[in-house]
Amino acid sequence: MRVYIIKPVLTLGSDEQAHKFYGFCLDELNRHAETRVIQNDMNLIQSTGQPTERDIVIFFNRADNNYSAVFDKFLSEGVHSGVKFYPVSISSVHRVPPRCIPDPQSYDVKEAIERRNLTNSQLETIAIAVARDAISILQPTLTRRNMSLFLSHRRSDGEEVAGGFYDALCLRAQNRFRDLSDILVGDKAQDVIENNLRKSDAVIFLDTPQSGDSEWIELELKMALSMNLPIVWVKLGEESGRVNLRVKPAESPHFWLKFIDLSLREMDQNLVDSVIHKAFEISREKSMSIFGHLQRMRELDREGKISLELINEQSYMYEVKIPRNGFRYIQRPMTHLISFYGRIPRDDDRFSFNHSIIEQGYSKHPRLGHVYDAAIMLAPMASQNNQDLIEEPHFIDSCDEYISSLEIYSRGRLLLSQKKGLIISGAFPDCEPEYQQLLWSALCAFIQTILDRNGNVIFGAHPTFQQVIFDIAKLRRPNDYIQAIHMFISKYFVTQATIDEVSSHAVVTGTENVENDRGKSLSTMRKAMINHETAVCMIVLGGKTRRPGLSPGIDEEIELAKAAGLPVFLVGSVGGRSAEIAAEFQDTAWQNKLNPMSIEFNQELMVSPNYATLANKLLDALGI
Repeated sequence: MRVYIIKPVLTLGSDEQAHKFYGFCLDELNRHAETRVIQNDMNLIQSTGQPTERDIVIFFNRADNNYSAVFDKFLSEGVHSGVKFYPVSISSVHRVPPRCIPDPQSYDVKEAIERRNLTNSQLETIAIAVARDAISILQPTLTRRNMSLFLSHRRSDGEEVAGGFYDALCLRAQNRFRDLSDILVGDKAQDVIENNLRKSDAVIFLDTPQSGDSEWIELELKMALSMNLPIVWVKLGEESGRVNLRVKPAESPHFWLKFIDLSLREMDQNLVDSVIHKAFEISREKSMSIFGHLQRMRELDREGKISLELINEQSYMYEVKIPRNGFRYIQRPMTHLISFYGRIPRDDDRFSFNHSIIEQGYSKHPRLGHVYDAAIMLAPMASQNNQDLIEEPHFIDSCDEYISSLEIYSRGRLLLSQKKGLIISGAFPDCEPEYQQLLWSALCAFIQTILDRNGNVIFGAHPTFQQVIFDIAKLRRPNDYIQAIHMFISKYFVTQATIDEVSSHAVVTGTENVENDRGKSLSTMRKAMINHETAVCMIVLGGKTRRPGLSPGIDEEIELAKAAGLPVFLVGSVGGRSAEIAAEFQDTAWQNKLNPMSIEFNQELMVSPNYATLANKLLDALGI
């Protein structure tokens, strides 16, 4: 199982942007897969016929499709052998791949930058995404086409159309959950819904005009967002007469079908296919987080906190040895066998996992039992207090939870007196809805890391974000979750009664409604938040980009933080205003940067999608 990457000079000639992209992509490939570089025609001739159906080839398209005879022969042999190809379009004129490629789809770099609302300074972010996507095509544990989908809908005006959608999913052999069809009489509905959400790869939200009036929809969306589950938002019906959603899964829907008869049990089949494809795309993007998790594991290995050994490359199976601490005599380390999944494992995955363990020589001794302490399938599921027991000592658990536990164990007991506060500033960036999932991933990673390090989270109220932050705090800090979260909210937007109600989740500070003026009231709230007595820095995620005549709120918060002497850290790969500002600093070689950290670390913050790794590095530097 190899990745071949062809140097752009062989197809494009001299192209500076393609050469930079190639370098970034190659660096990421070398971290995670056996990679072979084809640098010249001689390499092409020598490699012709070598790649197999288990390999993938990454190359750059030409605009004129006029490739060399040597390259054409390499491709033809690869097509005959069943090789997977990954054509890259470096600009809009390079979108058409070679004619002999069986699946004529190219990865459009220019379009990806625009859709994520990044700048050319974040070219490395896109190159990392390409490298990880190419590897995921080869890895059966990362993605699968037959997904587990949770169908969320309002019964009063969406029962028929949801039934039509459910029927279409059945025809396509997709695993699905719909409350009306799958909750049995006598079941506790909330428990069944939560359990099925935990087992789902994505949520399909059919947003009919009365959805905003449903407490169940609100609960399902809150649960899904707290679990960082991908949500495909399908808006059905016109805007007039629609009840506003109390919780919005994104800034805008992925699909909007304005003219539809909601009383019919039918659904446009092309829309169903598009929704399933979108769910797959977002889930696959989310599955790439395992590369960040692997990087965290390798960091622990390099620091001598654990020993990490690859035992099966195709299933991402590793042996982990963890030193036992605090005993008089030498002890054998704890031994775990772990396998990384970019999706929720199914029954056939459990069988394959157990079979692979035996294949690798870890058979159970008839008298002494297992030679390892636990075997764990690590999945992108929500953190939970109890692991899913397969058969002792085999478990399915949250990947993030497992690695966080290792990091906490390796650091030893934290001092309970720290209580430093970190301000989270941000909002949905101006990008396509599927890429707003990156903001959720970043938000969850930073919040969880701060809470696990016994820090406090400080933020300005946001109707969607705040519920996610509350839920994470209750899970990570069950004994002091209220004191761990400090939320500021302006009385311009809410009454004192609302503030009192929310105070059961966090320490809430209501700031004054200044002259009934929205801008002045927000400024007052921001000043109070920035000057919180425990604040040590501000972390910026996304945010609205600059528009004519309208200054983004993030800009004001950054100026307030600078005036208060707080360092500011810009997370750029989520897109939006934080990406713009980071790119502006890069253009000036990071002169007058907003924090005392190195240029290298600020550059990493700007481009890396490994949010948990970034959060841990930042908090290490801050001494938290």
